[in-house]
Amino acid sequence: MARRPLRFKEPPGITQRKNRAWLDMMIPKAGEQRERFESRFPESDLAPLPVKRGPRVEHADLEKHVLAAVGELLAVHPKVLWAVRINSGAASYEAQTGKFRPIFFHIWVRAPEPMRMADFIGSDTEGRLILMEAKKPSWTKPTDKREEEQAKFLALARGVGARAGFVRSVDDAARLLV
Repeated sequence: MARRPLRFKEPPGITQRKNRAWLDMMIPKAGEQRERFESRFPESDLAPLPVKRGPRVEHADLEKHVLAAVGELLAVHPKVLWAVRINSGAASYEAQTGKFRPIFFHIWVRAPEPMRMADFIGSDTEGRLILMEAKKPSWTKPTDKREEEQAKFLALARGVGARAGFVRSVDDAARLLV
C-alpha cells in the first residue's frame, strides 16, 4: 500500500484569509459583484489567526540542570568509586479486581522515621557513603513534607559519617566530596 504524503494542515484563520485574498483578486474592485462578495464573506467572520509562540527558553533555575551537572561530576571525580542516580516515585497497574494498585520503585524496609531517598547514592574511594539531593539554584531550605523527609535521610547519613547534603550546583557537589 502506498503511503500518503504528509500534508501540513493550516489553521482555519490562515486558509480563510488566503481564499478571501484569491477571491478579492478575481472580483472587480467595484460593482454589484463586489458588494455581494463583501456581504457574504465579511472580514469579521474570519477565524482568528493562531497565536505565534515566542522562542523556547531554557531557564537556568531548574533542578534538571543541577541533576545533569552533578551526574557528570560524579562520573569523572577521582574520589568517587561508584555512584547511582536514583529516580524515585511510583507507577500503577490495573489489578484483577479492576482497581489500580501502586508499584513502588523502592520500599523502605527499615527507617527510624519517614524518609525519602536521595537523588544520588554512591561511595568514595575511602569507603564513605555519598548521598546528594539536587535542588534548583534558587532553593534555600526544606519547605514541604517531602523535602523535610529528604533532609531527615541526609541528616541520618551524615550522623554515621556519610558525605551527604543538598546540592544546588556542581560547586556544592564538589565541596561535599572534599
